[in-house]
Amino acid sequence: MRVCPKCHYRDEPYWRPAKMHNPSGDVDIARIDDLIIWQPEIAKQLTAARGIVAEDKTFAYLLTKRSVWVRRINKELYEAGGISAFNQPAQHSGHNPLALRNTGSNKRTFRKKTDQRRLLEVAEK
Repeated sequence: MRVCPKCHYRDEPYWRPAKMHNPSGDVDIARIDDLIIWQPEIAKQLTAARGIVAEDKTFAYLLTKRSVWVRRINKELYEAGGISAFNQPAQHSGHNPLALRNTGSNKRTFRKKTDQRRLLEVAEK
């Protein structure tokens, strides 16, 4: 929930920051079910034709074709970047660092005993 430091406007509690693929923190998400209750005008525009962008005074909203999550960004960001502003690339997009650890192919986490002995010998010198 965000609070404006100047006017002390408090965001609705159903909006939450999108953690996946959102390094800048500009994208918020909410379920379409919550928007139907709390912002019916925006929900009506989004569900009429999925994949379009609905706008109000300060925000732009996007509901993708297969999703139940509505994405929200500032209107200025949408005007500057277009629809690609909703999908900001992450620093390591598509890379799962835990996948290497689970397979054992990452030599830094799964060292053989001989490698550990060599490292100890080098460290002692």
